[in-house]
Amino acid sequence: MNKPKRISGFKEDLCNLCGECLHLCPVLHLPIEEAKKEIKNLIEKKESKYALDKCNTCFSCNIFCPQNANPYNLILERWNDLYKERAAPPLYRFVCPTEQNNIWQLLNIFLTNKERRWIYGWISYIPKSDDTILLIGNYTHLFPFMLGGSKLLDYFKPISRIDQWEGGAYLYQGGYLDVVQRIARRTKADFDNWGVKSIVACLDAVEYIFKEVHPKEMGVEHNQEFINYNHWLLDNINSGNIKLKNRLNMTTTVHDNCYSKASGGTYWENPREILERCGCQIIEMKHNRKDSLCCGFGAGASWVKNISIIFDIMSEGFKKFKEAEETGAKALISYCGGCIYLLWATKELKRSKIDIYHVIEIVRMAMGEKLNYPKDHKKRAWDIIAIMTYSLFLSIVNKNFFISEITYDKELSTFKPRKYRLLKLIRHTFNLSVIRYIFSKFFLILMKLLKTR
Repeated sequence: MNKPKRISGFKEDLCNLCGECLHLCPVLHLPIEEAKKEIKNLIEKKESKYALDKCNTCFSCNIFCPQNANPYNLILERWNDLYKERAAPPLYRFVCPTEQNNIWQLLNIFLTNKERRWIYGWISYIPKSDDTILLIGNYTHLFPFMLGGSKLLDYFKPISRIDQWEGGAYLYQGGYLDVVQRIARRTKADFDNWGVKSIVACLDAVEYIFKEVHPKEMGVEHNQEFINYNHWLLDNINSGNIKLKNRLNMTTTVHDNCYSKASGGTYWENPREILERCGCQIIEMKHNRKDSLCCGFGAGASWVKNISIIFDIMSEGFKKFKEAEETGAKALISYCGGCIYLLWATKELKRSKIDIYHVIEIVRMAMGEKLNYPKDHKKRAWDIIAIMTYSLFLSIVNKNFFISEITYDKELSTFKPRKYRLLKLIRHTFNLSVIRYIFSKFFLILMKLLKTR
């Protein structure tokens, strides 16, 4: 079979170099003349002064472009060029399930037995043709208690294929476009072999990748129907299939994830309607919807130095928390599992008082289901902070790398962890509140010194 041709999402013939995309960008805010020059340089493959080093991959520029030329995709293409030239930074092994010492492999040593049972079921089940499967998602997988044990799973066969890479969603966001195309072909083979007809995606990003990016940019057409989980949730709440017993009476503010902007805003309203149906009052942040700020994850895509990536990510996350806290809301709500793990890590390092929930957890509480909140979440946040710290140490002695394998070897399964004595020691010290306090203060100092944006 011939390899499908990858098609750039950027429409150069529509771009008139007006610069509005980078001028209105909530991160860059370039003066209009600088914005025009930057776009021209990106098109001509000349040196980028701003976008490739500072972009947070939040999709806003596509919305702001009056010509619908998709300038975001131009940035992705140039990052793809850079990847071919310099490879990925050592720290990126952290989110590569086919590389040793990835976050899922490392986290296994901290999972409870209940979490292991849930996850083992999700990663080992082979779907049947009449199943409606729920793609749990690589990052929701890190907080399995958000969904595990809930009646919400009774409607589906939940699965979590870590080496499906969210369909390539987070690699796409970093500009690893050629790798994403390989993942598109692999996932198509998975779905076709299973014979399933309906796939529900917990993440907006995953639905968008399978429905839009794979066929239109990667040349890979899927035959399945893809359903957005928030859309499904709202429909079933409104129909009475999901019964809400408790009115929560909670003031909340909503974090709009980057991929929520990808379809022109079709993902923004469902989570808000769900929150209102659960009895939540919404107070919007200064930046919301089309110009919402990233949780921080996207800052890692525009890496300048490997050592600064985590500090750049957290620095951007702190901006999000500042806006959330300024609303006076009791809780910050995310409808993206990819953002949740970083938001919780940021909350703990910033020592923020605002609560964090996934919209699924809000629905569960309104249904009358009990959560072990915030105990489970705080523990997992410090598990992840320990893993980030450990991964940063490892990255210092590693070199840039190319992603050669997209399917993990059985030896790299999350259920074959090694001893990781140093990681366990780091995590053990974080059990002491005084150590957490000192580490948080030290992290803030390093963030000011090492961040590149």
